[in-house]
Amino acid sequence: MRRALVLLPLLAFALGMPAQLRAAEPGEAVVVVAGHASAITGLTRDEVTRLYLGERLDGGKAPLKALELDIPPWTREAFYARLLGRSPVQMRALWARLVFSGKGRPPRIVADVDAAMRELESDPNTVVFMPAESAVTARLKPLFAF
Repeated sequence: MRRALVLLPLLAFALGMPAQLRAAEPGEAVVVVAGHASAITGLTRDEVTRLYLGERLDGGKAPLKALELDIPPWTREAFYARLLGRSPVQMRALWARLVFSGKGRPPRIVADVDAAMRELESDPNTVVFMPAESAVTARLKPLFAF
């Protein structure tokens, strides 16, 4: 009974949480998106993998830039595990090595979906991954889903 009283407010909070702050559940689709005005029409799994592993991809006139949402860690972990086959520890080691050698920088982390949308609208060569439910808007163009 006592456990139920503690869990009830947490459940109420979770159910009332806005979709843009909700994390992807294990099996739920995650989508990589760009701003609606972007000339990018789609990305392959290989291109998304290379982009989020620090390789430079050309987005037409300028290189693509990757962003990450400041979302619960399990969504980011699921993204990297499902797409890249790497754990968070492996990703931190990779980025430390790339930054130290001067060969790359990790994707910049933005605070929320609104901040990501502002970035996507201001730079058409920027992409970000998010739970598919959060990406359902006319302002975003889906490029890759998994």
